[in-house]
Amino acid sequence: MGMTEAEVWPNAPLALVAVEARFPAVTSGPPRLPAQRAIRDLLGTGWVLESGQEQTLEVAFGPEGLKGQRVAAEQLTRITIRDRTRVVTVRAESLTVEASSYRGYPDFRLLLEAAFHAVEQVMQPDGLTRLGMRYIDEIRIPNADAPDPWDDWLDGALLAPRAEGLRTHGWTSAVQYETGEDRRMVLRYGPADNPVVTPAGPLKRANQPGPGPLFVLDFDSFWQPSGIPPFVAAELLDACDALRSPTRRLFDQLISSKLIDEVFRKEPGT
Repeated sequence: MGMTEAEVWPNAPLALVAVEARFPAVTSGPPRLPAQRAIRDLLGTGWVLESGQEQTLEVAFGPEGLKGQRVAAEQLTRITIRDRTRVVTVRAESLTVEASSYRGYPDFRLLLEAAFHAVEQVMQPDGLTRLGMRYIDEIRIPNADAPDPWDDWLDGALLAPRAEGLRTHGWTSAVQYETGEDRRMVLRYGPADNPVVTPAGPLKRANQPGPGPLFVLDFDSFWQPSGIPPFVAAELLDACDALRSPTRRLFDQLISSKLIDEVFRKEPGT
């Protein structure tokens, strides 16, 4: 996502990469400030604590449909680098690492290694209940307002069914793959009009794109172990490697060499 094995694309489509590790709750409430500071210090230099509020929409359904909904607010502390393009969030039962600044998987893996080791040392979780890795790509092309603009750039498996006299306007599709024992990957895809990572969120993009047609590839690769394996940083890194591998293989099959040469290899704005 954003690079070949030997090349980093200057105009890579990656909007967000995130990894979440869930574990049995370590505390009855949010981790206290001393623990957050200890994790921050173990991440290295340039990290700061930032308090904020996160809102989620809770929806309740009954036999007759929607019963009600409410907005739940959670007060939490995030650990972020100063430009907010990388954020680490530690809750009582989870660790989340998010980045919009991505210089290839080896570099991102170093951040994961530091975060896993920090949580292992400070929080000492009893085990792992779920590990997920998500890559979201926003692909933009020239003349995206033309009829059926994606045909020359993406694999035909991503395109909508056609019929004479009908012009495709938009579609959203999803497919789930089995990638190994207790491992799955879900790909959601389709055209969109707005960026995925919004300016209002806690994670910022170094170059926030404006509105306009784009194609989203949203890879959600996860491991849901049947047991509760130990929370060991080195083993979690190996598991992340295993989750990324099918994501990368599928991504490479879905894009064209034309897309790489004429879009990804061009400097932004040219």
